[in-house]
Amino acid sequence: MDSVRSLKLETEEQKEEHQLTPFEEYLQVLLQMKLASADQFDNLEKHTQWGIDFVEKYTKFVKERSEIETNYAKQIRNLSKKYQPKKNSREEEESKYTFCRAFLTSLNELNDYAGQHEVIAENLTSQIITELSRYLQDLKAERKSIFILRQDLHFHDGRKAQQHIESTWKQLETCKRRFERDCKEADRAQQYFERMDADINVTKADVEKARQQAQVRHQMAADSKSEYSSYLQKFNQEQNEHYFTVIPNIFQKLQDMEERRIDRIGVCMKTFADVDRQVLPIVGKCLDGMTKAAESIEPKTDSKQVVESYKSGFEPPGDVEFEDYGQAMKRTVSDTSLSNSKEAREKPAGKSKGKLWPFIKNKNK
Repeated sequence: MDSVRSLKLETEEQKEEHQLTPFEEYLQVLLQMKLASADQFDNLEKHTQWGIDFVEKYTKFVKERSEIETNYAKQIRNLSKKYQPKKNSREEEESKYTFCRAFLTSLNELNDYAGQHEVIAENLTSQIITELSRYLQDLKAERKSIFILRQDLHFHDGRKAQQHIESTWKQLETCKRRFERDCKEADRAQQYFERMDADINVTKADVEKARQQAQVRHQMAADSKSEYSSYLQKFNQEQNEHYFTVIPNIFQKLQDMEERRIDRIGVCMKTFADVDRQVLPIVGKCLDGMTKAAESIEPKTDSKQVVESYKSGFEPPGDVEFEDYGQAMKRTVSDTSLSNSKEAREKPAGKSKGKLWPFIKNKNK
């Protein structure tokens, strides 16, 4: 703090020792304004470049989204194609089932669904990417032209304008001093004429000469005043034109350019959403088709198809009769005749023949 105070005191002492002339004070103010203006233009230059970078970033974002939609549509089409029924006899057999026909319909609808994502990719490219790419070129060219104008102005303002201002200011100061000197001379000439006119010892010729000299001095003062006024008006006009017309026009151009850029980004963001919204009705129809195909499946009909395809046509076998082996214990002597034993042997043989039913073709059937 002590060092700051001492530095401040030294600065104030230097100011007291060296009093600035009006011209030096004006140049200091002008230099401060120029530095502030240059800083603001540097900030605006960075901001407008950032705006261009943002447009490029958004364009890249839309490009990547379009590529995703294209790849997704391609994968969906390949998936639909992969599960399409093959051209063989098996296809005809499968087509009679409702669930197979429903799946085929869903695959076809899925293929149409993929087509809508291709439409999204195409619209993103044509309505946003192409337009923004063209607009970016125009935006860069417009920004370049504005800052070229600014650079020219800055060069003119920094070098040529400095010389011009110094020259104009010197002329203005010269006219001002001349006007001040002529006014003083005219005042002295008027006072001299009044003294001569009041002195009775002075001849009329001397009085007339003093009067004419006073008139000449007054005319010179009037001419100096006119010249000083003209230079002052010219100087102020050039200065006002620079700070109230030229510089504001450049700022206004930058503002208009920035507002158009922001508006264009907003339009593209709205289009980005509208591209999806435009295909929603067709996507909904594709999904409705899948739903309708699923609702058309008839389990009972399909099961009947299986029954019709694989039924054997055989009738169930009859009941198996009971064979009573206990009859041999009750046989009498007459039962052991040759004829009865032969019949007994033939009868079981006839019954055992029926056990072969599942493996013997029935000619009557």
